[in-house]
Amino acid sequence: MIIAMQGNWTVAVKSKSAAFPQRFIVQGAASGNGIHSGAPGTSVYVTGSQWSINIQNDPGTGWQTSDAKLIFPHQVGWNYEFDIQSDDAAGDGDFNDLILTCSTPVNINEFIIYGNITLYSPACIFNPCRRFPYVIETAAALAQALKNPLLAGYIKKYYPDRVPDLVNPNPPDPAPYFSPIVFDLTNEAMQPKTALQYVRNAPEEKKKKAADKQGQSFAASDFKLVSSPSVSAAGLSALSSDNIDVAKVIDGIYYRHCLNDPGANLTLTFEEYDRTAAELLGGAYTGTGNRQLLGDTITDINGNYIFKFSFGMTFPYLEDAVDVAPGEDINIVLYPDVIVKVVGYSPSQVLYESAPYYNIHNLRRIDLCLPETTIQVPSACFNGNLIGSLGNVFIGGNQNTIASLSAASLRRYGDSNYLESTGVISVNSPLAGFNIECAAWGGTIDMKGCMYDTSKSAANNKIKWYTIRVNRDGTSGWQYVSQNYKQPKFSKRNLPNYIGDDVGPFYPNVGGTLNGSVPAYINIQREIFADGIDWEFTNMDRYMQLNTALYDVLTGVRTPGRFYVRVDGYDATGNLVPNATDLVPLFIHNLGLNFKLTGAVLNDPTIVQSDCGLYRLTDAQMKTPMLFSFEANDIYGFVDNYALTMGRCPGTSLDLIANIEGNFTITGSHTFPGGHNLLNVHDACPGYTGTDSDYSNPGLVSVQVNPTVAGDGWIKATEYFTIYSFSLTANQRVTNGYNSGLSSTYQGYSQLMMERLTP
Repeated sequence: MIIAMQGNWTVAVKSKSAAFPQRFIVQGAASGNGIHSGAPGTSVYVTGSQWSINIQNDPGTGWQTSDAKLIFPHQVGWNYEFDIQSDDAAGDGDFNDLILTCSTPVNINEFIIYGNITLYSPACIFNPCRRFPYVIETAAALAQALKNPLLAGYIKKYYPDRVPDLVNPNPPDPAPYFSPIVFDLTNEAMQPKTALQYVRNAPEEKKKKAADKQGQSFAASDFKLVSSPSVSAAGLSALSSDNIDVAKVIDGIYYRHCLNDPGANLTLTFEEYDRTAAELLGGAYTGTGNRQLLGDTITDINGNYIFKFSFGMTFPYLEDAVDVAPGEDINIVLYPDVIVKVVGYSPSQVLYESAPYYNIHNLRRIDLCLPETTIQVPSACFNGNLIGSLGNVFIGGNQNTIASLSAASLRRYGDSNYLESTGVISVNSPLAGFNIECAAWGGTIDMKGCMYDTSKSAANNKIKWYTIRVNRDGTSGWQYVSQNYKQPKFSKRNLPNYIGDDVGPFYPNVGGTLNGSVPAYINIQREIFADGIDWEFTNMDRYMQLNTALYDVLTGVRTPGRFYVRVDGYDATGNLVPNATDLVPLFIHNLGLNFKLTGAVLNDPTIVQSDCGLYRLTDAQMKTPMLFSFEANDIYGFVDNYALTMGRCPGTSLDLIANIEGNFTITGSHTFPGGHNLLNVHDACPGYTGTDSDYSNPGLVSVQVNPTVAGDGWIKATEYFTIYSFSLTANQRVTNGYNSGLSSTYQGYSQLMMERLTP
């Protein structure tokens, strides 16, 4: 794996204890790029804002990337140093085959943050790595916290807009990511930034030479610390009795046994945060203060990271013109506040964002805990299937290496998920984050799989190119996928307007099948592990975002159906790699439900209607039939549920009769027949067409509702006004591998108002 670096460092070979040849590669730097010998004593000075190191070894079959891990930095004299240890293809696990030492001068205006990343389970309400302040980081944790009266009281006081409206029938769309809720019980955010005042201790000429040597104009060796203001007592004051009660509650539910796996191979983004005036005065953390991007780093195989940043001649370096004697050169450094983020494929897609870490000094350890429900750790595969998962849904069973269309080969059961030969999916694995039975596929699907097998040597991982083909069942001919697909390279991720390098399609003319006319894609997994190319590890196991809507149009009409999706891997000469084929069926369905609820009307044209849909009835018209129609169907059988309800206000009891049900009593509200098919489970999946199935009608179902002959009619004798309302809801079973397995809820609503007229 690559090691992410920032700023200027001297990289030197500390030791070599391996039989295999060793080397390291620097990429993305302003200077120092290239292949460098693994011989002890080799040293290279590397400059640049964002670059990477890749350690490689050659076991006799070609150069390949070694496993690498970080040893945390420490100060040695006037330098910061840390080691990069590596383990080569011999696999003895000693991590001493090639060890690099990276060193950089201590600089009053540069900062190094380091630490370990661990994922935590939903059992934790508060981030287990943080105390004072305590932080809630997921919507599920917020929901749990609101069940406790004291925690709910704190949240309602400081974050009233984050308390969900439980009676809102049309809640807003969820935010793109969860902004942290901070329990700042000790007023840490009110502490002013720490300011350190330095004076230069070198003459002007020496100062210039020191600056020229390695661009270190603020090397700590050239400065003497004059003073630093003491930390404000605001954050150290005694807690109020209310906050003490809240702290006791948190301590009672605060536990660390929910920590799980290390956050290996994650890309972390760092931002400097300027607290708002309201936050500095004790207001709740909002995240709306000004920000400055600092850069990115990558965690190693153990979840360890090191990140270096500097502000150059701007913040936090300031010239202080107050109390400066003639000839003095006073320099003030302010400690920054830092936010850590994990972003997705697009830099604007924030998956996780921490609350600020305040007053970061020049060398600071910050261990981070990230919610595993939000963060997915990328990893290399070990003897996995070529089509390993679709989104978060693992596709088990045996890889279909001969691309058979037999039902037995198409059926892929495993990992508690069930892909039927029809292409219908049932998801029961908790790793997917949702459960659904007998769903279709739709939208854009992330295809992930094993194109570099760590159980084999680099030489035996021969897939250099791959193709994807799609074919509708019952038609002849396969269509090659030629969608553009990109993946970022780490060293480029902060370039202006950068959205990634092309993975494909390319049209290589290398021989065999790849004759210059077939769209193919680069196997970035192999380039990461064998060639040391610094493709982002995030989503490196994904090789296509398949837009299913490009393939389900038949003679100009979008038509759901079973499709076969085939992946083939090719070597450098364009020949099919043995056993590098996989094929799965997908029932692709991008049509919504046939869904409609018409407005209710009274079946008598002589009834007086005023504005806003108000019916004015005489006593003789009180039992006029009410008519409306509805439908919630899918002829392909992917209705999950539907429900038709009728409400009345006032909620007094009234006897009615409907042609879809018979006699019923409405007291406030009533639910008509409707529902779901309990037999829709894996191994069977008979489907459910909704109203089409229940009423043998593929279109609108007509409904007539009457008051009973013996009753008062629509308006009770003691009433003069009433409202009848109708609501129709439904869901469709369709997934892209990430959603709940259900469509958004279809909703229809109508109402009818009635007023009594004196006869």
